[in-house]
Amino acid sequence: MKKIGYLVIIVLVVIGCEQSTTLEEKKTVYEEAKTELDKQKAKVHALKVELEEAGVLQINDNRSLVTTLELKPSVFEHKIDVRGTVKARGNVTISPEISARVTRVLVKEGEKVKMGQTLVMQDAEVLRNNIAELRTSLELANTIYSRQHKLWNKNIGTEVQYLEAKNKKESLERKLATSKSQLAKSIIKAPFSGVVDRIDVRVGQNIQPGMPIIRLVSLADMYMKADVSESFVGKFRQGQDVSILFPSTGVKLEAKISAIGQVIEPKNRTFELEIIIPSDNKIKPNMVAVISISDYKNKEALIIPTNIIFTDSKGVFVYQLKQADGKNVAIRTDVTLGLTSGINTEVLAGLEGGNVIIDKGIYDISNGSHVKIAE
Repeated sequence: MKKIGYLVIIVLVVIGCEQSTTLEEKKTVYEEAKTELDKQKAKVHALKVELEEAGVLQINDNRSLVTTLELKPSVFEHKIDVRGTVKARGNVTISPEISARVTRVLVKEGEKVKMGQTLVMQDAEVLRNNIAELRTSLELANTIYSRQHKLWNKNIGTEVQYLEAKNKKESLERKLATSKSQLAKSIIKAPFSGVVDRIDVRVGQNIQPGMPIIRLVSLADMYMKADVSESFVGKFRQGQDVSILFPSTGVKLEAKISAIGQVIEPKNRTFELEIIIPSDNKIKPNMVAVISISDYKNKEALIIPTNIIFTDSKGVFVYQLKQADGKNVAIRTDVTLGLTSGINTEVLAGLEGGNVIIDKGIYDISNGSHVKIAE
């Protein structure tokens, strides 16, 4: 009985696994099987043509059912996909400029702050006392200097006494300015408006210059960096439109190239593209995206479906529909191809506008076959 129970459990697990197969997985299997089928059809067709030309097989005079496509000049655009990373110019780690104990942390992680808003306060009691002492000393120095100056104008006293009074006054003024500047630095403020991403400091902690205490991020000025192979040098221009897809969120954006690197990186033979992107709550710094960029465009191109193109030892060809003795005949036409984009390929030579090519039913015909056009 135990064995039967285990067997039932195993069967249920297998059935559950089969049911868990998603439609996306089935679609992937379907696409792979379809591609393999097309390859096999092409292989069978190539062998058939070769054997018919060698006289081993008889050419089938029965009319095969086909569909046709009339060629008309249209826009052909080829795009490349490159990976890019989101950057933010407003993405900085804030550090103190003086050594002192933290007395207050006035923000929280995730909080939005404005430029100039106080983030952290340091203990500045010593500085305030020093400033008070300097002000007292400066008042006395100003008084002495003022009197010495009057006496000097009346040719009373020595020049050394006058210069010493002036030097002491100016020295105290500089020390007071320095102390005020240090006092201002004890109040750490936001250099720009943004969001507090991380806080690495606590009240009572002694902090030193250069020590990271707060990460502040602004999503208002984001851009992307992408490395592109040097083989595409000269293919892009500043201001060119690009499409961006973020696979992790599904967000799609239209943007423009803002800058093109002028130096080839010797390690990976690439140059850099910079793309300004609009701010979006779903886009964060360091996210990875796929950038689709056009590297070639022809407004008057002849385009044919890629799957109707055959290749053999003699070259690349398609089947063109022509008339012979009042009948529709499939005629092999050698072509010179350009780039392929998606399911379409550009024809550079061998065909012209107005030509009619055979689209569907191509695997059942050969050069010279009589065909019937499906209605």
